[in-house]
Amino acid sequence: EREFIVVDTGGFEPDTSDGMLKEMAKQTRQAVAEADVVVFVLDVRAGLSAQDHDIARYLRSTARRVLLAVNKAEGMSDSPRLAEFHELGMGEPHPISAAHGQGIRSLIEAAFEGEPEPEAEPLEELGADKPIRLAVAGRPNVGKSTLINTWLGEERLVAFDQPGTTRDAIHVPFEHHGQRFDLIDTAGLRRKGQVFESIATLSA
Repeated sequence: EREFIVVDTGGFEPDTSDGMLKEMAKQTRQAVAEADVVVFVLDVRAGLSAQDHDIARYLRSTARRVLLAVNKAEGMSDSPRLAEFHELGMGEPHPISAAHGQGIRSLIEAAFEGEPEPEAEPLEELGADKPIRLAVAGRPNVGKSTLINTWLGEERLVAFDQPGTTRDAIHVPFEHHGQRFDLIDTAGLRRKGQVFESIATLSA
């Protein structure tokens, strides 16, 4: 009964200087800055790593409300291995299994705790026109993400000088002079003979 926006970020390495990873880290920081709640996903089977501690240190500095989602915990809701994640000092870990859907409902309920109830939508907006869906397509590395970033006036999408940066179609809401748009950044289109990797095949 509640609408919410979920922002999926790339793998986060706060202190990286690598070109591509640096751009991903910048996008993650922007997503965290705009979020009401941050879900910090960890791997219970791999345990805590030094990188997890680095991410936790960064998230604590943002003063955002953070939920620890300890993934791959199917059948482990009472496992003593969960106690390790208290080291991060970020509250109770939520054991989940993203692959099997376990613990997801309670995680969403925890995310809504303390958040204001949604206001009723004004009657005049109920019949509003749907946004114009505008897809940006082209072969890899021609500047599709850069074009959308220019329209938005901010670096919302990762634009990097390497083919294949965008793997999936990404939807970005945008409004201009009262007209709403749904900008769709697509994965690069390739000739069939040029698609070798399975991930590139799925993107095309």
